[in-house]
Amino acid sequence: MLDTIRLTGVQAMGTHGVLDYEHERAQPFVVDATLHLDLAAAGRSDDLHDTVDYGRVAKRIVSIIEGEHVDLIERLAALIADAILADNPTVHGVNIAVHKPKAPITVPFADVCVSIERWRKGSSGAVAASAVAAGAADADAAETVDAVGAAGAAVTGTSAEVHHAIIALGGNQGDVAATMRDAVARIDALPGTQVRGISPLYRTAAWGMPEGTPDFLNAVIEVATTLDADRLLAELLAIEAAHGRVRETHWSSRTLDLDIIDFDGTVSENPDLTLPHPRAWQRAFVLAPWADLNPDAVLHGEHGGAVAQLLAEAGDRDDVERIDDAWMTAGAATAATADSANATSANASANTSANAQSQQEEAQFHTAIVSMDSRSTNAETLFRSAIVALEGVPGNQVEGISPLYHVAHFEGPDAMSAVVQLTTRMDARTFIATLGSIERAIGEDLDLDLVDMPGVTCNEPDCRVPWPSARNHASVLAPWLDMDPEARLGKDPVSYLLALAPDAERVGMLSDTWIVGGTL
Repeated sequence: MLDTIRLTGVQAMGTHGVLDYEHERAQPFVVDATLHLDLAAAGRSDDLHDTVDYGRVAKRIVSIIEGEHVDLIERLAALIADAILADNPTVHGVNIAVHKPKAPITVPFADVCVSIERWRKGSSGAVAASAVAAGAADADAAETVDAVGAAGAAVTGTSAEVHHAIIALGGNQGDVAATMRDAVARIDALPGTQVRGISPLYRTAAWGMPEGTPDFLNAVIEVATTLDADRLLAELLAIEAAHGRVRETHWSSRTLDLDIIDFDGTVSENPDLTLPHPRAWQRAFVLAPWADLNPDAVLHGEHGGAVAQLLAEAGDRDDVERIDDAWMTAGAATAATADSANATSANASANTSANAQSQQEEAQFHTAIVSMDSRSTNAETLFRSAIVALEGVPGNQVEGISPLYHVAHFEGPDAMSAVVQLTTRMDARTFIATLGSIERAIGEDLDLDLVDMPGVTCNEPDCRVPWPSARNHASVLAPWLDMDPEARLGKDPVSYLLALAPDAERVGMLSDTWIVGGTL
């Protein structure tokens, strides 16, 4: 007899249905999944490798709902069942229920649900019974699914194991900083991948190259990923190619260079991917940003050692210069500082004690609540890019990320929203300016607002804290309450404000697993 893992209420927005408008306008779908497998080994070992990562299963379900249009939810259910069996060879069978609560039915109804059952060929007595009931066609389909499942890891390049990689970024053609920002966002958007750290930006002299060659810009990022090393490399090469990189010569100018420096501390002489990177130990433009990112970092291998020590011994250490700690926000920190300085100059009547108090306020840490809103079909990726950019500002630390919410609009496309909590050393005005710079850098339909900075009150045209209309928007209050059930806006509990919000019935949670690992 097999054991079960049940996932209920996995929600996402999709464009599935036979009517024309359903092809364009997303609506909510809810999926319940029951996985049949043997959990005896996991019960003994307490090891994730002996069971199924249900967080990954939930994310896979969401990706299918948000994927290509299908007319029938019967087809949607089949796609989800096939994908779960293909991704998880230890799963013998699945029961999938797809709910379409907003189906276009002209009479009052509570729900529409299609349920299917799929088993691998030859999997236990229950499977045999299912195959008999399903008939020859379904038996053939089960055999096909079984074959796909056996090869699933090789095809997708993924596993349940989470790997840790160090990736070096560089370039000297075009708007290199913008290219690198886009590359970081694309890496963070790879399946099962999360950017966990971003170094400052460095300038490196183009030594050994023709006179007049532009200097290089360099940085290092740390990622957690379920991709294996070969698949990660393939994805990085694709990102390079998307930015016009052609690997024809070894030493040349380039728009973008992405190199895996370290992958789980692996030592390998594979010519397609030598690990660690064979020249990292002597390259200050890799070692310097890496040491900034992690002062305790260690490079493994024949020439390995503490990264900080290798940097001290690098012959080119005087050829690199740290130039920007806030490069991921497209110069937001610099612009915001300038704006703040101009504002201070315009208000010259402020006395010395007030200036001292302002400087003291800027030096201390604040808690910031930030709302994210977008009507783009790519909203989730935009939100992730914004979080990476916020995390990349020195002194910022993301402390909490809400579930992803759907917001229905009577006119125009629906939206998505989420809320982030972080600590920051910036004052409210500078922080708001930084949010504006991030919006411009991402360059799509993205709205970022400072909802609250507890202990700070400001009511000026460029600095309104708390955000005046936040208490009336369920799209802000609902995700905020999910992130922090004890949250308060001023003296009022957010739970109380949400109960009174006029648009409370137009918001609904889509996913609480949209950020891999939960935090950045």
